[in-house]
Amino acid sequence: MTLRLIFISGLLCIASALVQAKPFVVGISTWNQYPGSVAGFKESLTLKGLIEGKDVIYIEKSAQADKKKQREISELFKREKVDLVYSLTTSGTVIIKQVLPKSTPIVFSIVTYPADAGLIESMEYSANNLVGTSNYVPEKYFHEIIDGVFPHAKSILIFHRYGEPNSKIQAVNLKRLIKKTGADVKIVSAKSLEDLATKAKKYIKKLQPEVLVTTTDTLMQNGGEEVLIKAAKKSKIAILSSNKTGIESGATLGPVADFKILGNVSGLMAVKILKKSTLPTHMPSKYMQPPLILVNKAALKSTGLTIPEHFKNVRYVD
Repeated sequence: MTLRLIFISGLLCIASALVQAKPFVVGISTWNQYPGSVAGFKESLTLKGLIEGKDVIYIEKSAQADKKKQREISELFKREKVDLVYSLTTSGTVIIKQVLPKSTPIVFSIVTYPADAGLIESMEYSANNLVGTSNYVPEKYFHEIIDGVFPHAKSILIFHRYGEPNSKIQAVNLKRLIKKTGADVKIVSAKSLEDLATKAKKYIKKLQPEVLVTTTDTLMQNGGEEVLIKAAKKSKIAILSSNKTGIESGATLGPVADFKILGNVSGLMAVKILKKSTLPTHMPSKYMQPPLILVNKAALKSTGLTIPEHFKNVRYVD
């Protein structure tokens, strides 16, 4: 090899090293506070060799469930020309998708119905620059729990956030399935925590339900569960929850998706996009299967209920 070729080869190696040394910039939009999801996402990147501060820089923002702030965050990511965005919740991701250019990969999580919400075409093929994980838990698990734990329930209330599309879809699907147990099922829509507290008190007194059911919407995940737990304790009513944090806070039990695990899976998708230049359309979006059957020991004891022995994947929390 001539000195000229050696010199050129050396320059190319230096240039390549400089290119590789440039860290990826990833925007993280949490919409609200979901630390477990973010921790899971970052953990996967770290395990695959993308070290924070060296190989990847995170721009982490929370809109505190404010649409105007979320749009500002989206515009920030656009100006910074981030290499990828990790976006949480349906409401937050809808705005991210609207603002970010189609050339920017978006990995989502904690989105219950990504296809029905118009974020992707299907779980198998997104047809755009999005891919991610859903916290959807098949309604059949709710039916199994009610059938096994509350076989004699006559009245059941389903609570969800008014005006949130995914929440309404989930509430309607739950009602249709739970009615097969023979119980009378009513959907209660609430616009705020105050509205939720008022309606919970009203319908618990009027209908005397044995079970309250929650959805996976932003109202339930951000204070709504606590409101219902407080209302249910007074009447010793069980709560069948869709949210891990709700059960940890005092709801009785429920089939749940672990946000950290979903974050891990979303993180692995991000790694493929960043390190291998894999397009979102070349990866399927995923659910957590099977879900955990999470049970709050104290809440279970206070209602005098028992968990059938044939239930699998059961985990207890104090």
